[in-house]
Amino acid sequence: MPSPMTAWSQIFVKGPMIRLPRHSLAAVMLLVAGAAAAHEGATGIVAERMNAMEDAAAQAKALVRALKASSPNTANIRSQAERIHAHAHDTMRMFPPGSNQGHTFAAPEIWTERGDFERLARSYDAAAERLVNAATAQDLSEVRREFAAVRSQCLNCHEKFRVSRSGH
Repeated sequence: MPSPMTAWSQIFVKGPMIRLPRHSLAAVMLLVAGAAAAHEGATGIVAERMNAMEDAAAQAKALVRALKASSPNTANIRSQAERIHAHAHDTMRMFPPGSNQGHTFAAPEIWTERGDFERLARSYDAAAERLVNAATAQDLSEVRREFAAVRSQCLNCHEKFRVSRSGH
């Protein structure tokens, strides 16, 4: 089976193209579509982080649509980037010790390999901050590059630290 990072698809937008992992768009769509079922039984910080991840996925999906528009709305793009960054900046707080109990898709390795998790969370936060900076500068080419970096960070973390919803 090819690595997820080698299974590329092309998303065409006005201007340069974005190359993202093929399944990353499907993952965003599944996250948004399956959110209600995913939250069943989640409470407290677990429900909070599920809501944050759902919102980050919704913002990513909206950002894809915005970048495909014939006249991208840079104010909306900036707002979406800022919301993604807010969630990215809050990632480590949303995974405190003991929050791996009950209904969660968080893998136990978040707590047993905390250093790796924190490194990936910091990389996600930094990529999201660069996305905001590009959106603030209204540099759509840079927004596209940084958005691809943010999505890559999401994928990297989920590959290692998220339990599959299907139980596999």
